[in-house]
Amino acid sequence: MSQHAIAKKPTPTLAGRVVRQTLRFTNSLKRQRAELYYKLRSTERGFRLLQAAEYALAPREVARRRAVAREYNRRFAHPVMTPAGGWGSVSPETFDGLDQVLTICRTLFEEKYAELERGPERRVGESKGTLAKRQFLRNILMDDDLRRHPELVDFVLSDKALGIATSYLGTVPYLNRIDMLYSTPREGEDLIKSQLFHVDPEGLTQVKFFINVFDVDDAEGPFTFIPADASARILRDVRRMRREKGIPHVGRYTDEEVEAVGGTSSIVSLKGPRGTGVSIDTSRCLHLGSRVAPGSFRLVLYVQYCTTVENGNAFDLDRYRDRAVQSLAIEQSIHATGGQLKSHRS
Repeated sequence: MSQHAIAKKPTPTLAGRVVRQTLRFTNSLKRQRAELYYKLRSTERGFRLLQAAEYALAPREVARRRAVAREYNRRFAHPVMTPAGGWGSVSPETFDGLDQVLTICRTLFEEKYAELERGPERRVGESKGTLAKRQFLRNILMDDDLRRHPELVDFVLSDKALGIATSYLGTVPYLNRIDMLYSTPREGEDLIKSQLFHVDPEGLTQVKFFINVFDVDDAEGPFTFIPADASARILRDVRRMRREKGIPHVGRYTDEEVEAVGGTSSIVSLKGPRGTGVSIDTSRCLHLGSRVAPGSFRLVLYVQYCTTVENGNAFDLDRYRDRAVQSLAIEQSIHATGGQLKSHRS
């Protein structure tokens, strides 16, 4: 035996075991919920069933948000997204103040660059798969950043931006997250996680902004998607193909599967200069990204408005106390983050 004692793994404390078990249970519930939504949301009947269930859970709240949105849209409707396609292109001309916001994003990125270069550390309870994703796609904004730069939240709650979401969703949504997504090259030639086509599990429908902070071309691994109407057909055909092969239909879909059902011609790639981007319903549109070439990176401003309460940022409620619609869009944020304002990184 070596002169040095063989190092033993430390025995987890009771608190540590409880945290890990809680995280495993929470992740299991999230997977089950996502699987249920994937299955039901893919058909018109299933979608209506989920819609009725969401209404039954909070009928007064749903009705209130729809009524407020109708009144708001009379003055500030901004119908950038088409109902059938579930997306619309955006640019600096779409919004007010986007140039200032992107300058703030670049400043924050430069402040965090040294830390980002060190790579992500594994978190308590984090799976290997989640860590693998964070090695090529990082969420880099925290609540503290939003409180230091409230202009970011002001932009997202502006009538031009919020009006896009209310016009498409027909309700005042919950502003869930404001972030920057930093994509870097991934070792290995295989594609994993969000590099493959997928739809998002949150709720029935949502609106996301992906806006380029720097110019994006093929090397930067652009955000890539398929409009909702085409996605519905492709998903139906791919899932039928998978059933015939005994493969589960929930999850990610390969380029080869999309091509096999004639979906390649519907693909849209978000390349373009700083300030260009997309407003998109990622619950309905197949999408992927972060296929970054060596020596390149991609940075986008990311915003998520949801029709359901999800875990997200904690916003400064007092700042918007006198603005009824904006206040309604963020009033859930403290509850969604555990009942307190805190730094958050997902």
